[in-house]
Amino acid sequence: MKTYPALVLAGYSTENPDPLAIAMGVERKSLIPVAGKPMVYWVVKALRESRRVNQIYIVGMGPEDNVDFETDIVYVPNQNAHFDNIMAGVDAIKAHQPDAEFFITASADIPALKPSTVAWFVETCEGLEGDLYYSVVERDVMEAAFPDSRRSYVPVVEGKFCGGDLFFVRTAIVHNNEQLVRELLAKRKSAWQQARLLGFSTIVKFLFRRLSIKDAEALSERLLHATGHVIVSPYADLAMDVDKPHQLEMVRARMEAHTETGA
Repeated sequence: MKTYPALVLAGYSTENPDPLAIAMGVERKSLIPVAGKPMVYWVVKALRESRRVNQIYIVGMGPEDNVDFETDIVYVPNQNAHFDNIMAGVDAIKAHQPDAEFFITASADIPALKPSTVAWFVETCEGLEGDLYYSVVERDVMEAAFPDSRRSYVPVVEGKFCGGDLFFVRTAIVHNNEQLVRELLAKRKSAWQQARLLGFSTIVKFLFRRLSIKDAEALSERLLHATGHVIVSPYADLAMDVDKPHQLEMVRARMEAHTETGA
C-alpha cells in the first residue's frame, strides 16, 4: 500500500487573531481543547491511523507547544499568511522527501476526521488520473451527519455542496499560477469574488446557477495548468471544520461521547 506525506495547516495570523480562539481564551485555534486534547491532535491522529501517511508536517506549531502527537512530526514555522504557510509546508516536504509525488493536506480544525475517511479519500484519488483533488460534501449528507452545523453551501447543477478540508496534490504543480491561487485563497469565503476572478462565462453560470462539478474541474485545468478532480465525499467528517462556538460545542459533545465509549 502506497503512503504519502501529510501537511497539517495549523498556521495563524498575529495581525488578525481567529475569533473562535479569542472567544475560547486560547492563543491559537488549533490549540482549542476538544475531548481532552488540542483540536489539531485529533487531525494528526486520524492521518496517522489511516495507514496512508508516512510523515506528518505541521505548519504553525513547534515542540514548544508541548503537544504529544504520539508520532514523529516535522514542524514548520508559521508564516503569518495562509498561502505562505502552504508554500512553507510544501517546501518542507520537498526538502525532507524530494521524491514525494503527491501529498495530503488537511486543516487543523476538523477534529472529527476519521482514519477511515482519510483512507477512502486517498484511495478514491488514486483511482483517477490528475494533479489536484478537492473534497466536497453534499448538503443532505452534511446535515444528516451534523445537524445544525450551519455550513455554507454553494449551489451547482448537481446540488448544494460545502467544501471539504482534505486535498490530495501533486507536488510538482504547487507553483503553477501562484498569483491566481493567492487571490483565490484571499477571497475563499466569497463565491462571487471567486467567480469574478475566473471570468465572464463563470459569472453568468454562477448567476443562473448553471455551474457544474465538471465546470469546476475544467476551470482548474485552464487556470492552474493542472488536471483537477472534485471528490464528492459520502463522509461528512472531512468537511466539519470548527469555525464558530456552536460548531465547537457540537463537535466536542460528539467526540467526548465517542471517547468515553471508546468508539
